[in-house]
Amino acid sequence: MLSDWIQRCISLRRDKDTESLADVLQVAMAMKPDHPAVFFEDRTITYRDLDTAANRVANSLIALGVKPGDRVAIHLENRPDFIEIYQGVMRIGAILVPANVMYTGEELEHIITDSEATVLFVRTEWAEKVSARERLPNLRHVVEVCGMNHDNTLDYEDLKRSASDARPSVKVNRDDVAFIQYTSGTTGKPKGAMVSHANVLAVIDNTTDLPAAPESREDDVLLLILPLFHAYALNLALNRALLSVMPFVLVARFDAERIFALFEKHRVTTFYGAPPMYFAFVNTPGLEKYDVSSLRGAFSGAAPLPVVILERFKERTGVEISEGYGLSETAPTLCSNLAGPVNKPGSVGPPIPGVEIRLVDEQDRDVPKGEVGELIARGPNVFRGYWKREAESAEALRGGWFHTGDLAKVDEDGYYTIVDRKKDMVLVSGFNVYPIEVENVLMRHPKIMDAAVIGVPDTYQGESVKALLVVRPGESLEPAEVIEYARKYLAAFKVPRHVEFRTQLPKSPTGKVLKRELRT
Repeated sequence: MLSDWIQRCISLRRDKDTESLADVLQVAMAMKPDHPAVFFEDRTITYRDLDTAANRVANSLIALGVKPGDRVAIHLENRPDFIEIYQGVMRIGAILVPANVMYTGEELEHIITDSEATVLFVRTEWAEKVSARERLPNLRHVVEVCGMNHDNTLDYEDLKRSASDARPSVKVNRDDVAFIQYTSGTTGKPKGAMVSHANVLAVIDNTTDLPAAPESREDDVLLLILPLFHAYALNLALNRALLSVMPFVLVARFDAERIFALFEKHRVTTFYGAPPMYFAFVNTPGLEKYDVSSLRGAFSGAAPLPVVILERFKERTGVEISEGYGLSETAPTLCSNLAGPVNKPGSVGPPIPGVEIRLVDEQDRDVPKGEVGELIARGPNVFRGYWKREAESAEALRGGWFHTGDLAKVDEDGYYTIVDRKKDMVLVSGFNVYPIEVENVLMRHPKIMDAAVIGVPDTYQGESVKALLVVRPGESLEPAEVIEYARKYLAAFKVPRHVEFRTQLPKSPTGKVLKRELRT
């Protein structure tokens, strides 16, 4: 049942005709314009502050010649400027292209070139990444944020100061593309998923009243550390907070102790995280000194979360993490434990309302109940296709279903468990080995802090299992000990034949292990 607070937000959103992402601040502007929207470092920013800045950004872009449908790239960490720019781009019907802050110059150039972005907003320290402007013929303007140290660029604060704060009179339609969100590139070169305003709003609308979700309250506070360039943060966490008038603590860099201190200081009730964050929460000593009793909802996505981490987090905080599943292409949610009557650790829950899911074989035939198949989906949140990649779009969306490339199984209650990426499955003597199953076993070893499993060529078996492990500080472990431990819990063909120890595993900012790098 919807809380009174959310019912008021929905009613106002309907009255204000909030039909695109350009309008997500309208509810807050009607209810609490001068209340805090964002807490960032030592600053408090109101909804009116955000709204005014967004209008100035929008008018600045119009003055630079940006038209509806043009692409505007952004290469910034979590800071209020990102939100101002996002909203400014939406208000003129342009398309935002968020770029991973960890991209090298070459990777950033690929995103700008591929999307044909005409404007780039970039942190001053990173502007060097696009210094060779002759290689970027479509890029007309580079706008530096947090200062200006380069020639042939514009200063963000100067642009805002010189622009009107009146809202531009641009009609933005629900079905227009809002974002080109580039896939993480864990299995190859990033490609841009075209996500519409309607795709994002469908996820928010269809997850507003889920059976297992904590009741939304007027005093809710979100902590947002997930990188805003990622769909999980931008599409879901940020827009949900804005539409439900939930103030949020915006954090640029992760530190487990600092996050717990902010939980206590701001009485945070809601936290969206990724597995590396929860790893740090359960492995950092001293966090028990902080009062985090205000926390009522903790959510994880972007990558699988080992069950043992979920268990340890609940022991430390009393809060059970709810896992969900989705992709950039699905804006981003397909499944959530909140969509079912109970939370099932290790699963990603049932489909959210409005989403249909099937599990299929290589010929797109439904697999029998209980067997593993590729997860395919359709619904109002499924993207429009890949930017300038018609063949790949047609393949991914064949038959009217989005083919995720993820392998899954479903239980008798309709809860899905992601088994692994189709490309990451290991074939040992004709038997399928799903790395996540082996990783979950290894993660329960008291000396192992992190684990990844890949397949390596084997002249006898075709492939064999290799485990790459990070050992807890102060501990030591031998490969033979790992293999012996795995034998207690796994069939012989699943047991790692090779064990390698690393100081850390290569990961994307949202916690996906970059297995492509482990194979090189």
